[in-house]
Amino acid sequence: MNKDNLIVIGVITGKHGIKGLLKIKWYTETSKGLELYSPVHLKNGNEFNLRIMFENKGQAICELEGISNPEDVELLKGQELYAKRSDFPNLNNNEYYQIDLVGCKVENTENAYIGEVTAVYDFGAGPLIEIGEELVIFNNDNFPIVNIKEKIIIRNSESFGDKND
Repeated sequence: MNKDNLIVIGVITGKHGIKGLLKIKWYTETSKGLELYSPVHLKNGNEFNLRIMFENKGQAICELEGISNPEDVELLKGQELYAKRSDFPNLNNNEYYQIDLVGCKVENTENAYIGEVTAVYDFGAGPLIEIGEELVIFNNDNFPIVNIKEKIIIRNSESFGDKND
Protein backbone atom coordinates (compact mmCIF):
# COMPACT_ATOMS: atom_id res chain seq x y z
CA MET A 1 0.00 0.00 0.00
CA ASN A 2 1.28 3.47 -0.90
CA LYS A 3 2.32 5.32 2.28
CA ASP A 4 1.05 8.59 0.71
CA ASN A 5 -2.46 7.14 0.93
CA LEU A 6 -2.15 6.45 4.66
CA ILE A 7 -2.51 8.72 7.68
CA VAL A 8 -1.16 7.91 11.15
CA ILE A 9 -4.01 7.61 13.64
CA GLY A 10 -2.19 6.17 16.66
CA VAL A 11 0.76 4.28 18.05
CA ILE A 12 1.00 1.03 20.00
CA THR A 13 2.59 1.88 23.35
CA GLY A 14 2.57 -1.53 25.01
CA LYS A 15 0.61 -4.49 26.26
CA HIS A 16 -2.28 -4.61 28.70
CA GLY A 17 -2.73 -7.77 30.69
CA ILE A 18 -2.08 -11.34 29.60
CA LYS A 19 -4.69 -11.80 26.84
CA GLY A 20 -2.96 -9.90 24.06
CA LEU A 21 -4.65 -6.55 24.54
CA LEU A 22 -2.74 -3.46 23.42
CA LYS A 23 -2.37 0.06 24.79
CA ILE A 24 -2.77 2.60 22.00
CA LYS A 25 -2.22 6.33 22.08
CA TRP A 26 -4.70 7.75 19.62
CA TYR A 27 -4.15 10.78 17.38
CA THR A 28 -7.79 10.96 16.34
CA GLU A 29 -10.20 13.35 18.04
CA THR A 30 -11.34 10.61 20.42
CA SER A 31 -10.38 6.97 20.94
CA LYS A 32 -13.49 5.97 18.97
CA GLY A 33 -11.70 7.25 15.86
CA LEU A 34 -9.43 4.22 16.00
CA GLU A 35 -12.39 1.89 15.55
CA LEU A 36 -13.98 4.18 12.98
CA TYR A 37 -11.03 3.68 10.61
CA SER A 38 -10.68 -0.06 11.17
CA PRO A 39 -9.13 -2.08 9.62
CA VAL A 40 -5.88 -0.36 10.57
CA HIS A 41 -2.58 -0.83 8.78
CA LEU A 42 1.00 -1.18 9.98
CA LYS A 43 4.04 0.18 8.15
CA ASN A 44 4.92 -3.32 6.93
CA GLY A 45 1.53 -3.58 5.16
CA ASN A 46 -0.19 -5.86 7.68
CA GLU A 47 -3.86 -5.07 8.22
CA PHE A 48 -5.84 -5.71 11.41
CA ASN A 49 -9.42 -5.25 12.50
CA LEU A 50 -9.34 -3.24 15.72
CA ARG A 51 -11.84 -3.19 18.57
CA ILE A 52 -11.69 -0.84 21.54
CA MET A 53 -12.32 -2.62 24.81
CA PHE A 54 -12.06 0.43 27.13
CA GLU A 55 -9.90 3.43 27.98
CA ASN A 56 -7.32 3.52 30.77
CA LYS A 57 -5.11 6.46 31.78
CA GLY A 58 -5.58 8.29 28.49
CA GLN A 59 -4.94 5.29 26.29
CA ALA A 60 -7.26 3.01 24.39
CA ILE A 61 -7.08 -0.63 25.39
CA CYS A 62 -7.70 -2.51 22.19
CA GLU A 63 -7.88 -5.90 20.63
CA LEU A 64 -6.32 -6.55 17.23
CA GLU A 65 -7.80 -9.50 15.40
CA GLY A 66 -5.26 -12.33 15.32
CA ILE A 67 -3.18 -11.01 18.25
CA SER A 68 -3.90 -13.06 21.37
CA ASN A 69 -0.81 -13.09 23.55
CA PRO A 70 1.42 -10.47 25.20
CA GLU A 71 4.54 -11.69 23.37
CA ASP A 72 3.01 -10.74 20.00
CA VAL A 73 2.01 -7.36 21.42
CA GLU A 74 5.59 -6.69 22.57
CA LEU A 75 6.76 -7.18 18.97
CA LEU A 76 4.33 -4.46 17.87
CA LYS A 77 5.28 -1.92 20.55
CA GLY A 78 6.18 1.42 18.96
CA GLN A 79 4.44 0.61 15.68
CA GLU A 80 2.26 3.37 14.25
CA LEU A 81 -1.28 2.59 13.16
CA TYR A 82 -2.40 3.95 9.80
CA ALA A 83 -5.80 4.46 8.20
CA LYS A 84 -6.59 4.85 4.53
CA ARG A 85 -6.84 8.50 3.55
CA SER A 86 -9.87 7.62 1.41
CA ASP A 87 -11.74 6.62 4.62
CA PHE A 88 -11.44 10.16 6.01
CA PRO A 89 -14.21 12.73 5.47
CA ASN A 90 -13.97 15.08 2.51
CA LEU A 91 -12.78 18.54 3.53
CA ASN A 92 -14.04 21.99 2.60
CA ASN A 93 -11.94 24.34 0.45
CA ASN A 94 -9.75 25.88 3.16
CA GLU A 95 -9.43 22.76 5.30
CA TYR A 96 -6.61 20.24 5.33
CA TYR A 97 -5.16 17.50 7.47
CA GLN A 98 -2.00 18.27 9.44
CA ILE A 99 -0.10 15.65 7.43
CA ASP A 100 -0.75 17.79 4.32
CA LEU A 101 1.61 20.43 5.74
CA VAL A 102 4.62 18.10 5.43
CA GLY A 103 6.54 18.96 2.28
CA CYS A 104 5.16 22.50 2.03
CA LYS A 105 7.60 25.28 1.22
CA VAL A 106 7.69 28.01 3.86
CA GLU A 107 8.28 31.63 2.83
CA ASN A 108 8.13 34.90 4.72
CA THR A 109 5.74 37.72 3.81
CA GLU A 110 8.32 39.06 1.31
CA ASN A 111 8.38 35.65 -0.48
CA ALA A 112 11.89 34.77 0.78
CA TYR A 113 12.38 31.03 1.17
CA ILE A 114 12.71 29.91 4.81
CA GLY A 115 12.60 26.13 4.52
CA GLU A 116 10.34 23.14 4.16
CA VAL A 117 7.98 21.53 6.66
CA THR A 118 9.50 18.16 7.53
CA ALA A 119 7.16 17.10 10.36
CA VAL A 120 4.11 18.09 12.38
CA TYR A 121 3.93 17.35 16.10
CA ASP A 122 1.06 17.78 18.53
CA PHE A 123 1.78 17.06 22.18
CA GLY A 124 -1.55 18.50 23.35
CA ALA A 125 -0.90 22.25 23.49
CA GLY A 126 -1.36 22.81 19.76
CA PRO A 127 0.48 21.71 16.66
CA LEU A 128 4.15 22.45 16.08
CA ILE A 129 5.73 22.31 12.64
CA GLU A 130 9.35 21.49 12.02
CA ILE A 131 11.15 23.72 9.54
CA GLY A 132 14.78 22.67 9.35
CA GLU A 133 15.94 22.51 12.97
CA GLU A 134 13.26 24.92 14.19
CA LEU A 135 9.93 24.00 15.83
CA VAL A 136 7.28 26.70 15.42
CA ILE A 137 3.78 26.88 16.84
CA PHE A 138 1.41 26.40 13.94
CA ASN A 139 -1.43 28.91 14.21
CA ASN A 140 -3.04 31.67 12.13
CA ASP A 141 -0.91 34.40 13.73
CA ASN A 142 2.37 32.74 12.77
CA PHE A 143 1.17 31.32 9.45
CA PRO A 144 -1.62 33.50 8.03
CA ILE A 145 -1.59 31.89 4.57
CA VAL A 146 -1.64 28.16 3.89
CA ASN A 147 -2.04 27.04 0.29
CA ILE A 148 -2.05 23.24 0.32
CA LYS A 149 -2.66 22.91 -3.42
CA GLU A 150 0.47 24.96 -4.18
CA LYS A 151 2.31 23.46 -1.15
CA ILE A 152 3.24 26.95 0.13
CA ILE A 153 2.89 28.38 3.64
CA ILE A 154 3.56 32.03 4.46
CA ARG A 155 5.17 32.71 7.83
CA ASN A 156 4.40 36.01 9.52
CA SER A 157 7.80 37.55 10.24
CA GLU A 158 6.29 40.05 12.69
CA SER A 159 5.08 37.33 15.06
CA PHE A 160 8.51 36.29 16.28
CA GLY A 161 11.21 37.63 13.97
CA ASP A 162 12.65 36.11 10.86
CA LYS A 163 16.14 34.74 10.29
CA ASN A 164 16.07 35.99 6.70
CA ASP A 165 15.52 39.68 7.56
